[in-house]
Amino acid sequence: MNVPHTEWHRVLEADPLAVATQTPAWLDCLCARTGRTDASRLYDLPGGRRGVLPLVARTVAGVRVAEESFPYGWGYGGLVAEGGVTADDCRVVLADLARRPVVRTGVVPTSLAGDAWAAAAPAGAIRVPYTAQVVDLSPGYDHLWEKVFKRQVRNSVRKAERFALDVRRERGDDPDGVGVRAFAELYGQQVDRWAAQRGQPLWLAHRVAAAQDRPGQVAAVAAALGERCIVWSAFHEGRPVAVNVVLQHGQHALGWLSAMDDALARETLATYVLHTRSFADAASEGVHWFHMGESDPGSAPERFKAYFGAASRPYEALRFERLPLTRADRGLRHVVAEASAWRARRREGQEERQTG
Repeated sequence: MNVPHTEWHRVLEADPLAVATQTPAWLDCLCARTGRTDASRLYDLPGGRRGVLPLVARTVAGVRVAEESFPYGWGYGGLVAEGGVTADDCRVVLADLARRPVVRTGVVPTSLAGDAWAAAAPAGAIRVPYTAQVVDLSPGYDHLWEKVFKRQVRNSVRKAERFALDVRRERGDDPDGVGVRAFAELYGQQVDRWAAQRGQPLWLAHRVAAAQDRPGQVAAVAAALGERCIVWSAFHEGRPVAVNVVLQHGQHALGWLSAMDDALARETLATYVLHTRSFADAASEGVHWFHMGESDPGSAPERFKAYFGAASRPYEALRFERLPLTRADRGLRHVVAEASAWRARRREGQEERQTG
């Protein structure tokens, strides 16, 4: 069923864990970009409360094959509920999803709601583990700067001053759209770098990037969310250095997508400046939690986020499948990773022979 937006917004306002990707505007944008349809569901929950599950359906040859909250690349879904989500609420939703007549259905909750979903997951659910990094902004930005941020953050921000970076904060619906255009330029550069690092053919990297179309996704989301989409960008002598796209709703800000010129960002330390500016801005607007996205435990991105006081929070996406799609996807990813590693080793060997 399609949930009336007035009811949806009422539930959103009553859920302290609700984030921007659980709003009707986000779902409408997702459907417009991907060709999926709104399949959101309204629930009567324990205690006389109401809940909304943002859900989109994928149809092939007229047959509905998947219902997801949300598909890969479209952020956090999961239930929003009056007073917040409980494990009992999640059991109601998961029991309903398990009965849906589709090949796959699934939920990607926020990490802060992850415990409730994990506790409610039945034996037949497929668990896909993730680890998110989240910063608690509730003590205020001054406290973060003085007591929480590592010395490297403070020193890097001070050193960045000598580069006289042009830092801009734009709403998503800003008519100039400088940050959105800068994201597209920097993302294109990143695709080429990632291909070189993986030993991936450039034509294949460009084809995959074109299919995902992150720049188009950012532009569409920015227009749809308006003031709830904040685009932070940094320029040095007219050249774009880095862009961070932040989605804000209620007590939560999501560091959604970013792009950068790696060499120039390292030189100017622009990423430290953008992160601290976005934290200060969010804290000033009453945001309690800043979600910095997912990174593997022990990885360099996780260590970088820890400089800002981000705590790692494991959680699980949950799926029900009538065919082993997740197993096949994992197998394909493993094959691609092995092939990329082989190409990288081969390229290194060729370079060594040439220099030897």
